[in-house]
Amino acid sequence: MRKKLQGKWMWSLTIALSLGFAGCNLFHPTGSRDADNDDAAALTHDGYLEYQKANYDAARNFFSKAIRADSGYSEAWIGLTKTVLKAQEGIEAFELASYAQSYEDANGKRTNGFLVMSDEKADSISRGIDSVMFYLNQFVARDTTDRTDKKVRFSNIADSYTILQLTKAALRVRAVNTQLSNVVSANSSGMMMDLNVLNDLGDSLKPFLNDMAAAAEAIKVAPEAAAEIIKAYLPDSTRQDFEDDDYAEISVGLANTVIQMNDRAQTVPEDREDVFFNFGNGRDDDGDGCVDEEALDNYDNDGDGEIDEDVRDSRSIVLVKKRPTNYQELKDLGQDPTTYDLTKAQLDSLSVLEKYNIIDIDMDGKTTKDDLDEWEFIYRDPNERDEKKNHRLKFTTTINFMYADGGMFPEDQDDKITEKVNSLIEKKELIRKDKDINNIKYDWRKRAEMVGGCWTNYDDEKFLKWFEGRIVK
Repeated sequence: MRKKLQGKWMWSLTIALSLGFAGCNLFHPTGSRDADNDDAAALTHDGYLEYQKANYDAARNFFSKAIRADSGYSEAWIGLTKTVLKAQEGIEAFELASYAQSYEDANGKRTNGFLVMSDEKADSISRGIDSVMFYLNQFVARDTTDRTDKKVRFSNIADSYTILQLTKAALRVRAVNTQLSNVVSANSSGMMMDLNVLNDLGDSLKPFLNDMAAAAEAIKVAPEAAAEIIKAYLPDSTRQDFEDDDYAEISVGLANTVIQMNDRAQTVPEDREDVFFNFGNGRDDDGDGCVDEEALDNYDNDGDGEIDEDVRDSRSIVLVKKRPTNYQELKDLGQDPTTYDLTKAQLDSLSVLEKYNIIDIDMDGKTTKDDLDEWEFIYRDPNERDEKKNHRLKFTTTINFMYADGGMFPEDQDDKITEKVNSLIEKKELIRKDKDINNIKYDWRKRAEMVGGCWTNYDDEKFLKWFEGRIVK
């Protein structure tokens, strides 16, 4: 019991230090300001005076008037957001983070506060966060497009923003009776998302990714502060896998991955969602004949011109750690500081998961244990992959795609190449939807002519196996 209480005290202290005992974070109750001579400043000053007296309705009125007087007055936006937050029941930094702490219930099952709270409590917290985010998102939108006075920046409140968004995400996965720590985890490979868990979210997937992407933006703005918040939302057992100093850096890598995946989720046509969001299922999801051929890295790994379609289990991803964090380190490594993105996520390598030992990704007759070309990049060095704009895996050197000059589409695509990629997608879609084994329109030979790809490695037996597990509507 002593150890558990000590642990809880320690992460509470960590969050307190991250948020700061004074300053601009949303949960801090102070925030006095000296009034300037203009109306917005005076109104904001009066708003903070009322806020400190707990007269929240009056404070909200002053802050709203200040924003009407000067929509770029950042201190008024933060004051308004603080006031709305303070008026919400059950939304307090330590209380929200405490719900994320995993523990063992009386039956020996791992659970947390989000899972055991009542529906009424969960709904109340969710509605409260929505009320706060209505104003906070307006401020963030203004700050990130240079439409405020920049006295208070998004980076000043990124830690608070992260808590709110991660809490919202945790409430969404609660609906499918799982914990956020089952989705976002940390191990020796870095910090990652278990995409297989997301398969169960159904209609909640896009809103969940949207919440996570919003938190990810805050992580990128203030990684050191936000990383402390992330630790509170991850199970304690994962923290032994890498040093605390690495948390911020690895968090940025995860943040980029989440943002990229959310961008795709919000834009992909509904009838192609299965192509991108059936994670690691051991089937060909996009119609090119290959099985789980892509890695979630925001690059084209097979040369068909698409990015992150039909991805393999994301737990195989090993992210780059100890990346350069400033321009001097870039120069020391011989990188060009004018073109190198310090916030980009880099995939170091792929670790073969046991489940893939019996899977033949390129359908050439060899399973993973005998065919590591399915798991190794043509260029081992991540920086070399970036420089050469080639993130393909070795197995792709033996296949070709129709419409592509040389059988492979380049990563840089102009309008002409994009048109060819779309022509290939049209053919792949015909194949993907041809899944009724009792009414086959295109045999494997025809599919090889239409698309190329891994279909050239098929035979009659492999072709029949392709139909297994496919639901005909």
